[in-house]
Amino acid sequence: MSFKRILKIALLSAVAVLLFTIPPGIYFFSRYYDSLEAEVVARFSGKRWNIPSRIYSDSTILYPGQNLKDLGFFQRLARLNYHRVAPGAVSARGEYSYDEKTGNLEIFLHSFSYPYRDFAGELVRINLSTNRVIQSIQDVGSGRAIYSTELEPELIGGIFQGNWKQRRIVRLSQVPPAFIDAILAAEDHRFYEHGGLDFLRIIKAAWVDLISRHIREGGSTLTQQLMKNFFLTNKRTFSRKIKEALMALIAEHLYSKQEILELYVNDIYLGQRGQEGIYGIWEASEYYFSREPRDLTIAEMATIAGMISAPNRFNPLKHPKAATFRRNEVLHLMVADGYISEPAYQQAVAEPLHARETFAESNDAPYFIDYVKSELATRYPPEVLTDEGLRIFTTLDVHTEKLAEAAVKRNLDDLETRYKFVRLREKKEPLEECLLALEPQSGKIRAMVGGRSYRISQFNRVTQSRRQPGSAFKIVTYAAAFQETLDGGPYQFLPTSYIDDAPFTWQYGDMQWTPKNYKDRYFGRVTLEFALQESLNSAAARIANAIGLDKVLAMAQRLGFGKLPPYPSIVLGGIEVTPMQLAQAYAIVANDGMKVQPYAITAVVDENGHVIEGHEFKAEQVLSPQVAYMMQFMFEQVINHGTGYGARAMGFTRPAAGKTGTSNDDNDAWFVGFTPNLLAVVWTGFDQKEPLGLTGAQASLPAWTMFMKDATVLRPLADFTVPPGLVDEKVDPLTGCKAPPNYPMTIEGVFPASLAPTRICPPLTAPLPVNSANHSMPAAPNPMTDPND
Repeated sequence: MSFKRILKIALLSAVAVLLFTIPPGIYFFSRYYDSLEAEVVARFSGKRWNIPSRIYSDSTILYPGQNLKDLGFFQRLARLNYHRVAPGAVSARGEYSYDEKTGNLEIFLHSFSYPYRDFAGELVRINLSTNRVIQSIQDVGSGRAIYSTELEPELIGGIFQGNWKQRRIVRLSQVPPAFIDAILAAEDHRFYEHGGLDFLRIIKAAWVDLISRHIREGGSTLTQQLMKNFFLTNKRTFSRKIKEALMALIAEHLYSKQEILELYVNDIYLGQRGQEGIYGIWEASEYYFSREPRDLTIAEMATIAGMISAPNRFNPLKHPKAATFRRNEVLHLMVADGYISEPAYQQAVAEPLHARETFAESNDAPYFIDYVKSELATRYPPEVLTDEGLRIFTTLDVHTEKLAEAAVKRNLDDLETRYKFVRLREKKEPLEECLLALEPQSGKIRAMVGGRSYRISQFNRVTQSRRQPGSAFKIVTYAAAFQETLDGGPYQFLPTSYIDDAPFTWQYGDMQWTPKNYKDRYFGRVTLEFALQESLNSAAARIANAIGLDKVLAMAQRLGFGKLPPYPSIVLGGIEVTPMQLAQAYAIVANDGMKVQPYAITAVVDENGHVIEGHEFKAEQVLSPQVAYMMQFMFEQVINHGTGYGARAMGFTRPAAGKTGTSNDDNDAWFVGFTPNLLAVVWTGFDQKEPLGLTGAQASLPAWTMFMKDATVLRPLADFTVPPGLVDEKVDPLTGCKAPPNYPMTIEGVFPASLAPTRICPPLTAPLPVNSANHSMPAAPNPMTDPND
């Protein structure tokens, strides 16, 4: 230690003596002491910590018939911090074993507090087939078979101010005594003997500092550490140490050892999980060992206790050798202080360090989390969201989100590889794509990818980008036409009805509008189902003109697009909508005419477990089931025979319906499609509305197909159901009569029972003219090489 440092200490000591011996000094010291006492009391009796809100995904239900590979089961376990052990060795929550030879999977589920119920955690045995399909589930404790079990939600984000300091508050009674012993042995073995300052440790630390010529040894008691963490900085100065010591004396005078210890075990910093700081022994136990504190071994408790002095240096995930060395030091201190016996010590030091496996894949869903935050910001003040420890439960399925992200990335890579002009335009700005997936029946948002890279752009194109939907907006015109038919209007439009696909001009007021087909190709007289499956603009505009623009605008309002201006070009998507709006409109059709608002938040729970907000399910019948099914039928033809056939060519075989969309200026490419239980919308384009030069079938349909092939595997195989009042029939496209079995030329149609054909076609006695089929059903372009849109 330098002469200047010794002189400074001497002068400070002299000043202290004067303060205590001269009356004015005593007065000022008393005022200073009172201010410190007020500070300590305010922190101890008030709010100790600002607890960030946590955002969780949806839970995962497991039941017989599921394939664990398709579920991404083992990746889910890794993200949830489950730890694999040898078969037959599962003994604590957070452990699982899998015997590939026998197909037996045992998992001791974590305890979890759900909205409206607590789950204590249970040991279950799952019997799997050779291809990892669940055959049966058994509760090991009771021995009874159960129909399902549940994996807890995944933590996907937080709402915080400044640094993310995550902690779960525990009572001292919830902490095993051996854990407290390990902490005291590591940090303050004379905790119950001193009054806040351990003078023996202070003398020792001063001696080490003196011979090393700088401040090296910490003489702080556990109480001093708590005061430093609560009120002071980490900077090692003598003035800070004096203030820390006084505050420790005050705390010990006013509060019990148990109160101080409880605050300490919840306050200590124990490392990082990405951007999330780990504070308190509960968070550390769960993160490093996938267990609650009560389930840790003595060796694991000693490992965490040993981290307190240097959390990063003794991190068992990053530095297992250093962590093991420090653990053994703590265990040696524990046996020396009489906390554990020699046999217990020998057993603990021989125990291998079993920290959880590191897992590179994150469970981030940044666009979805931003959407959740924006929804919450309209209902809660900022300080409630950042400080009150709310738990926000959402609809997101992390595995489905990962499938969506992968589909977007792969499709963009394919487009850039396949189309040189896309790569050239990307020199100005990157090509973007977004994908939204939801369940039509429940409204649950299952995946939300707002762009190709959240790191580059936080703009959420699913909810914030307004783009022209092109032919995807034809859902409005055709639904309005079918509604007009069922309402008994002057026109009867059915899927098998005919309309002219030829150039025409729409007069409105003193203006006129001439819609054009893609590449100016027209097919003459066509059925409505052919017109939609090939996305013929002229035919769609003629339908809208026939029923009246007012009927189209009224249907648009029903489907959630609001009040639109009365311009004919609207019928071909000449407005701007968000992907969320378009998904909601198609979800009404997929849900048999029932409107269910898409939502992301299922419940908000306060830090005491009280549900302060729950999702209220609301449904409104805005289309009749008959109109909805007629639209389902039409959209099925798009995928089976029309511009959406690329999905079938890529191997998607489930019953599905959908529609392509391309704006007139080629700036926007869309595909919206659904099965009976999952809907997804994909948009592709440039943010600055530069021409893309690709149709919806070319740019967006591949991403939709990649995603849906994987995302629907675990969902029940279902088909669209014909509602009462409608019938499916095969008819002769020329005469409209009902086709008998083995009739050589038919098209399929759906009819109101009152309008269904009853006359059966007579047997054909002569071969059909070569061009007769082409008269009613023109040859369609190849949807893979020459898609309309």
